[in-house]
Amino acid sequence: MRQLLTMATVGLILGLLAPKLVRAQSIDSLAAATQAMEAKLEGLVEQVQTLQSDTDKLKKIKVSGYVQARYDVSQASDDSIRAAGNPLVLTPANLDRFHIRRARVKVNWDPMERTQGVLYIDGGADRAVRVIEAYVQLSDPWTPYQQHQLTIGQFNVPFGYEIERSSSARELPERSRAENVLFPGERDRGVKLFDRWSDRFETVVAVLNGGGIGQTDYPNTDPTSAKDLMGRARASLGRIDVAVSAYSGQHVIGLTGPDAEVDRTRFGADVQGYWEFPRAGGGSLRGEFYTGEEFNPDSVAVLTTRPTSSAPVRLLKPGVSGAHLDAEFLGWYLMLVQNLGDRFQAAVRYDEFDRNTEVDGDEYTRWNLGLNWFYDGYTRFTLAYEIPEVKSTAGVSVPNSEDNLLTVQAQFKF
Repeated sequence: MRQLLTMATVGLILGLLAPKLVRAQSIDSLAAATQAMEAKLEGLVEQVQTLQSDTDKLKKIKVSGYVQARYDVSQASDDSIRAAGNPLVLTPANLDRFHIRRARVKVNWDPMERTQGVLYIDGGADRAVRVIEAYVQLSDPWTPYQQHQLTIGQFNVPFGYEIERSSSARELPERSRAENVLFPGERDRGVKLFDRWSDRFETVVAVLNGGGIGQTDYPNTDPTSAKDLMGRARASLGRIDVAVSAYSGQHVIGLTGPDAEVDRTRFGADVQGYWEFPRAGGGSLRGEFYTGEEFNPDSVAVLTTRPTSSAPVRLLKPGVSGAHLDAEFLGWYLMLVQNLGDRFQAAVRYDEFDRNTEVDGDEYTRWNLGLNWFYDGYTRFTLAYEIPEVKSTAGVSVPNSEDNLLTVQAQFKF
C-alpha cells in the first residue's frame, strides 16, 4: 500500500513538472532558432552592404558617347585610284560613300568628390581606334562648386570657343578651316588650370607640348624641351559671351641637314550672342577671329612626308631661307543658328583662312549650310552642304573650287 502511494505521489509530481520541462525545451529550441535567424540576417546585411558599396562605386563611373554615320556626295569624286608618294600609296579617288565619321566612348570616373579620371576613345573610317583624351582632374577643396580645377594629361586645347565645343553638339558637320589648320586634332598633352572667379568671369592657363596630336611630323612626341604657353579669359555679359586667347610656342621643321625653328604664335577673339523667339525658339550668332605666325609649308619641298631610308630627303625650296619659314596668317568665321520649333534647326556659316597674308592668291573661303532634325532626345539627322572656294592652292593641300560636298549624317548620342 505504501509503495502504491509512493508511486502515485511520484506520478503526480512528474505530471505537474512535465509541462514545465516541455516549456523549457521549447524555449531552448526557440532561442536556438532565433540565434540561427540572427546569423542569417547578419550575413544578408553584410551582402547588402557589399552590394551597396559596389553600386556606389559603379555610380561614380559615367559612360557616354556618340556615333556619326554619314553619306557624302562630292564634286571631286572620281572612280579611279590615285597613286602618289614614296613609298607608293594608293588612294581611292571616289568620295561618294557611306562611312563612320566619329564613333566615340567617354568614361568618367569620380572616385572622390574632388578627383576625376577621364578616358575618351575614338574610331572612324579614316583611322584606327585611338585614345583622344586621357587625363586626371583635381578640383579645389575650398569652394562649394569646384571653381578651380587642375587637369593633367591629354585634353582639348583651351583656345577660343570652337575647339572645346563637342562635335556631338555642333550644328554643322565640321569646324572652321582656320581651326583645322592651326589645331590639328584639337588636343594636346600638358597641364592646364581653370579658374571660375565668378558667375561671369573665368580664366584658363595651360602648358603644352605644342603642335597637337594631329600634326604630321610629331604627333606623339615633342622635339623641343621648351613648352608652349597659352591663356584665355572669358566674360559672360547676360546674352553675350566674349573671350580672348593667346598662344606662344616654337615649331621645329625637320630638314636634311640642320633643322629649322620658327615661332608659333596665335591670338584669338570670339563672341557669342543668344536670343529667344516666342514661336521659333532659341538662336545664336557666333564669330571667331585668329591671327599670328605659323610655319609656312609652301617653303619646304617634301619628297616624302616622313623621310625613309629609300628617300631620306627633305629640303627647302630654291631661294628660301631657313630663317624665314614662318608666315603671318589670318582666319575668321561668322555663324548663325536658329531653332525652328522643337524639332528643327537651321545653321549657316561663312569662314575664311589666309595662310600667308604676304602672298596673294592663297585664300580659302567657304560657305556651309545645314539643317538639323531632332528625331528624339538621342538621335539627330543633319543635311549639310559645303561650298569652298580656293583662289590658288599654292602648293598647300586644300580643297579645290569644285569640291562642293553634300553630307547626310545620322547621329546617336548616349
